[in-house]
Parts: sequence; C-alpha cells; structure tokens
Amino acid sequence: MYRDDPLDDEAELRAIVGDDPVDELVTAADEVTAADSATDVDRTPVEVALDVLRVLQGWADDDAAGRWFLREQRRLDGRSAVAALADGDYDEVEDAATAWVAAQG
Repeated sequence: MYRDDPLDDEAELRAIVGDDPVDELVTAADEVTAADSATDVDRTPVEVALDVLRVLQGWADDDAAGRWFLREQRRLDGRSAVAALADGDYDEVEDAATAWVAAQG
C-alpha cells in the first residue's frame, strides 16, 4: 500500500537505501528544478525511487531492494539506480527494476 505522507515515505527510503544516497537524490532534484531541463520535472528522483521501491518490495525483502538501488547495473550502463535517478534517467531505472523483478519470479 502506498502512503501519502512524503516524510514517512522518505524516511522509509532512507532506512532501506541509506541517508547519503537519498541526499544525493534530493540534491539532484534541486539541480533539475534549477536547470529546468527536459527531464520529467513533474516527478523528483526521490518520488521515482519510492515508486520503484514499492515495485521491488512486492518481490524482495528490504535488504535486497536496498542493495539493488546501490549496485552497479549493466542495464544502467554500469551505474547504480541512485546514480541513474540523479542523472534524470527515470524510465531506464523503472525498466531495470521491472526486468529485475521479472527475473526473480
């Protein structure tokens, strides 16, 4: 179930992924807004990370989900999901998460 309280959601993301990676996503959101780039500015990297986390939690425990966010991945050109989200590559991260979940079944 998705909760509406962003503070609780961000706290959960921090508990699973870690403070430093989430801080990187928060900083990236500020930079995207400032740059007003072609990136999907309707969603922040933290919001996308939370959506991806919900998908992963349906198939893996929190420890495995946390490792997934931090591990370098071939589908993300050798970057971690956190780094790819910070770069604004939301669709690529969502696709990588979906592929990883499919491989778990």
